[in-house]
Amino acid sequence: MEMHTITVNNDRAFFFALQKANRSKNLTETIELKPGKYFADADNIFLSIKKSITIKGLYDNAKATNLNCAFLIGADTTLILENLTMNYFGERSNTIALYDGAELYGNNIIVDRTMDPNSNWDTIYCKDSTISLKNSEILTDPIRNICGISLENSQLIAVNSNVNAPLFKNSTVYLKDTLTSYSVVLKNHSNLSFINLAIDSTQNTEFSDFYIENQSTVNGVNLNFSKKDSFVDVIDSHFENNNFVSGLENVRWRFTDNSTVIADGDEPFNDNL
Repeated sequence: MEMHTITVNNDRAFFFALQKANRSKNLTETIELKPGKYFADADNIFLSIKKSITIKGLYDNAKATNLNCAFLIGADTTLILENLTMNYFGERSNTIALYDGAELYGNNIIVDRTMDPNSNWDTIYCKDSTISLKNSEILTDPIRNICGISLENSQLIAVNSNVNAPLFKNSTVYLKDTLTSYSVVLKNHSNLSFINLAIDSTQNTEFSDFYIENQSTVNGVNLNFSKKDSFVDVIDSHFENNNFVSGLENVRWRFTDNSTVIADGDEPFNDNL
């Protein structure tokens, strides 16, 4: 497979470079973006990724290269994003959506919908696919229960990253040195393993801070809640963590009789559901 790199500095050049990559049969394309704002004056720019491609800003400052567009990653296709920010506020779609064996790799990226207070779209939606993040931020309005990442039948690895209100359904997740905001939710046989997970749910006054249901499993080391009296709800599932950084006394528990809950080696007091 031939490798090819092109450097662009405007909307038109970026668009045509992406179309060329989508048509290529024996070419793996890397598109390098010079600093600037791409599609800044456009509405609802929605780009399909049909062939595996790398899109990267030229410099380490992710905020220097800004894309006002959305990506749909096609079946069995890989998109690698590096050193850039995506701000997409359109009502056509998620900022990034991937399906059917697609793969997304993000290194030093910011995918941000915090300035879109009326949108109900999750920032990233992933079904039957895989996401890997490093040194990245996936953001939504911090005072609303809108997912930064919504996973269904998928896999996620995130290291040294920030993800707002993640939702995992029938998915497998590994988090290390990661911050989540608002809440963490696992449903439908999901599995979460973590090392050094911080949950800042200070803006969440309505819902559980950590919610696990329907035969899901959580195993972790070093869990830190920012909010005093954070609630962990475990319904027909398993939860185990060693070391509560903010203090075990600051966590309240509600779990069903057929759940297994272990906090620092013991079953905590059950406030009941």
